[in-house]
Amino acid sequence: MNKTNRIKTIALLLLCLPFCGGWSSTPAAAEQSDRYVGGELIGTYASSETIPYVSKQVVDDISTANSTPKYFAVNGMQNGCGAVAGGIIIGFYDKYYANLIPGWDSYYSTGRYKGQDGTYVQGLLFDLYDKMQTNVVAPGVSESEFKNGLQSCVVDHGYNIQYTSLGAGNNFNYSTFKTAVNNNQLTVLFVEPSNIYSLEPFENEDILVSSTINGNHIMVAYGYYEVKYTLSNGTRTDKYLYVATGLSGSSTALYKVGSYVNAAYKVTIN
Repeated sequence: MNKTNRIKTIALLLLCLPFCGGWSSTPAAAEQSDRYVGGELIGTYASSETIPYVSKQVVDDISTANSTPKYFAVNGMQNGCGAVAGGIIIGFYDKYYANLIPGWDSYYSTGRYKGQDGTYVQGLLFDLYDKMQTNVVAPGVSESEFKNGLQSCVVDHGYNIQYTSLGAGNNFNYSTFKTAVNNNQLTVLFVEPSNIYSLEPFENEDILVSSTINGNHIMVAYGYYEVKYTLSNGTRTDKYLYVATGLSGSSTALYKVGSYVNAAYKVTIN
């Protein structure tokens, strides 16, 4: 497949992705900035940037062990991105703390995470959906509702949870985030409308494909990727977080370091 057709294919795939956060080419009407509502799929758009280079060096490509589980919202979970993010966190730590998902292991003997289970994971997601009081006070969840609901679920299964702030706004603590990843810990991100990316390699150039999330959304960050390009007229270094998006069709993506976040917390369960 030539480059033009591959780019068209990437864009088409992005147009077809349902997910709990809702991608839109127009801003969601009258959303409260402190709530994470997701919503129905209204529409998507994708754009791309060509990065021609003389040489390319991958500086870092680090993620948590086996990345994360790939969970997504199901029917009956309107505005459910909070529950999905919480489920991904619990599914990840279920490997290390038995019975976070009672009666079911989220992973295979190889350590690789299983796909979304229609009974146990779905039950977990609806439990989180209720514990987070999704849509009770107002559409979606607030930061505190998310944190309290996830804590309640973890405590119910005999464990404790801690949230460590990694900053907000443009002051995300990337260095501390990298340390968390190196220690096999996840970070939850509360984001306003923003872009996520995929990076497609070609001969002597990369294609950076972006899509816009137009609703406030909750994602889970589990790794980092840094690449340095030598260009014809200088150098360029790009830094990204690996994120579990909650998308059913594209469960992971890149998120640019330096993007504005409402809040970010390292999540520790013990």
